[in-house]
Amino acid sequence: MTPNISPPDASAHIRKLDRATAAHEKTRRTLDEAIADARRDGLPLTTISEHTPYSREWARKIANRVDAERCNAVGDAPNSLGTERCELPAGHEGRHYEGITTWPNHSRPASSEEK
Repeated sequence: MTPNISPPDASAHIRKLDRATAAHEKTRRTLDEAIADARRDGLPLTTISEHTPYSREWARKIANRVDAERCNAVGDAPNSLGTERCELPAGHEGRHYEGITTWPNHSRPASSEEK
């Protein structure tokens, strides 16, 4: 089917779509952060999933992603690369975007010179 829409009508629809998409992205980010905060504070994933449009598994994945993003923010604990600081408590077992388990921060193996 060939679209039969005038350029001004198409522009109006595109502007409306752009505004709605921007609003959706902002709201989605707010919800994702609320999910991570609720889990961090001890609210069970089952309860979170009952009050959001996500399953328990999706809520867990979202919280994990937000936690990993937060690890790249300035905070108290160094990340696994030692290049950034992490806001999450020392001892958490989250994963950073570089894919390396953050904590426990295993000591590096002794070199042959140190043995």
